Amino acid sequence: MKVCTGARLLVGLMSSLLLAGCAHLVVLHDALSASEHNDLGVVYESSGQLDAASKEYRKALRLDSHDARARFNLGNIEAAKGEWKSAEKHYRLALRDSSTSYDAMNNLAIALLRQNKQLDQARTWAERAVASGVQRDSVYRATLAEVKAGTK
Repeated sequence: MKVCTGARLLVGLMSSLLLAGCAHLVVLHDALSASEHNDLGVVYESSGQLDAASKEYRKALRLDSHDARARFNLGNIEAAKGEWKSAEKHYRLALRDSSTSYDAMNNLAIALLRQNKQLDQARTWAERAVASGVQRDSVYRATLAEVKAGTK
């Protein structure tokens, strides 16, 4: 009989809390996929909400630690804040997970150049991006020219 009395007391207390507005909804499962968190981050980033974008990219990476797009995008957030060492780390990890990410190659070259370190490596990454011949060829060539000017 004590169990029933205790259960009634618990139900009564919970009901009182709900009626008083003290209850909080707990979500145990994130309904968004890693890709959807990345896409949401892109929306936040495009509207200038870099902190919110960063949080979404990090959520994507918690769900899929090898999501090269989220890693690349997080690198871009760090670069936008002038955090070149962190940006470098994220671009390297993006390349670990997608060795043909020419945008990551290009941006890694820029991150290295901005830190004035490993300039030979920066040149190699920029040359690889240019050699890809993809649609951003003019951007990649501009980066390579900047790296070459920095290594003189």
